[in-house]
Amino acid sequence: MTRDVPPPELDVPDDWRLVSEERQTPFDVGVVSVDATTRIYEDDALRDRLADVTGTETTWRFVFASRLRIRPATSVSQSLTRLVTDRANARFRDVLRERGFEAIERADDHRLDVGEETADATRYRASVRIDGLDVPVEAYVAVWPDDGAYLLGGGAYPLSLPDSETFDPERGREELFSMLRSIR
Repeated sequence: MTRDVPPPELDVPDDWRLVSEERQTPFDVGVVSVDATTRIYEDDALRDRLADVTGTETTWRFVFASRLRIRPATSVSQSLTRLVTDRANARFRDVLRERGFEAIERADDHRLDVGEETADATRYRASVRIDGLDVPVEAYVAVWPDDGAYLLGGGAYPLSLPDSETFDPERGREELFSMLRSIR
C-alpha cells in the first residue's frame, strides 16, 4: 500500500504539460519500504512542431520530479544516497528506453546546486531514430536529500533536430537545469 507522499513541485514553462502523476511503492520488504510520487511533464509545443516535420509523435523533451520517502524514517547517509542514486540511474535508463531512446551511454557525472543542497547528477547521451536518422539527445538525472526524504529530477532534450527545425541545445540544457533547480 503506497503511503501518502506529497508530490514534488517544480516550475515549468507555460507550453509544458503535466502528462503523469504516479504514486508507487518501488521497494517493500516489510521492515523497510520506499514510497514515491512522481510528476512527468512534456514540451507539447516542440512535439507538435516536430510532428508536422517528422510525421511522428515522439516526445523530444520531458522532465520529471520524484519525491521518495523511506520508512521507517532513516538518517541520510553517503551510502544511502549512493544506493538511491544508483537505483535512480538504472530506472532512468529504463525510462529512456521505454520512451524510444537508443544507444544510451553514460557520459559523465556532475554536481548540480539545487537550493541549499548539491545533487549528484549524471549525464547520458542517446539517440532517437526518426525516418532512418539518429537524432542525438542528451539526458540528465539528479538525486539529492531533502528533509528526511530524497528528491529526484531528470529529463532529456535534443542536441539537434531534423530538417528545417532549429533548437538551441544550450538553451535546452539551461531550461532543464532551471526546472531541476526549482524542484521542491
